[in-house]
Amino acid sequence: MHFVCRAHDGVSRHTSILVLCFLAVLAFTASSAWADIFVKRQSDGTLSFSNCPRGEDWDIYYRERAQRRGSVAVKGHYEQLITDIAIGHGLDPDVIKGIIQVESAYNPRALSCKGAMGLMQLMPETALDMGAENPWDPVQNITAGTRYFSRLLSRYQGDLQKALAAYNAGPTIVDAYGGIPPYQETQEYVKSVLAIINGGRE
Repeated sequence: MHFVCRAHDGVSRHTSILVLCFLAVLAFTASSAWADIFVKRQSDGTLSFSNCPRGEDWDIYYRERAQRRGSVAVKGHYEQLITDIAIGHGLDPDVIKGIIQVESAYNPRALSCKGAMGLMQLMPETALDMGAENPWDPVQNITAGTRYFSRLLSRYQGDLQKALAAYNAGPTIVDAYGGIPPYQETQEYVKSVLAIINGGRE
C-alpha cells in the first residue's frame, strides 16, 4: 500500500491536522510489512508522510521497532529451519534470524510496496536467480535469501556491515560509495540487524 498525506506545519490547527494525518497512516499500516513512516518537506513547505516513499530526500519519522513485530511463537516455528539452512551455507544462524526479523518480522506472507516477498523479502528477480521458484514458500525463501546473503558476504570479504547494506540497498550502491551508503534507511537497517544479532548473543 502507498499512503501519503500532507499537512502544513507552523500553525496549531494545521499541526493538529498533521498529527491526525500521521495517526491515520499508522492505522493503515499497522498490519503491513512496511510499517515505518517517512517524512519529506515539499517545496511549498508542506510535509508529506508515506509508508512507501518514492524518490529521494525522505527521512525516517517513525521507526517500527523490531521487538514489537511478530511473536515468539511464530519465530520459534522457523528457528530450527533457519538454523539448519544457515549452517548449510556456512553462515551464523543469528545473522539470518536478524535479517528476517527486520525484513518481515517472521511473516511469510509479507509483501513490501517495492514487491519484495516473504520472510527474507526477496525481489522477484533475486528469488529466481537464487533458485526460489515459489518465494512464498518459507523453505525456498529462506534458502534463496541465505544463498544470496552468503554471496554478498563473500563479495565483501566477510564484511558483515557492507553485506547487510548491500542486502538492503543493493551491491551496486554499496560499491559506488565504497561502503554503507548515506541513506538513512540503509544505515538504520544495518544498525537494527546488528542490534538483534548482538542482542541474541548476550
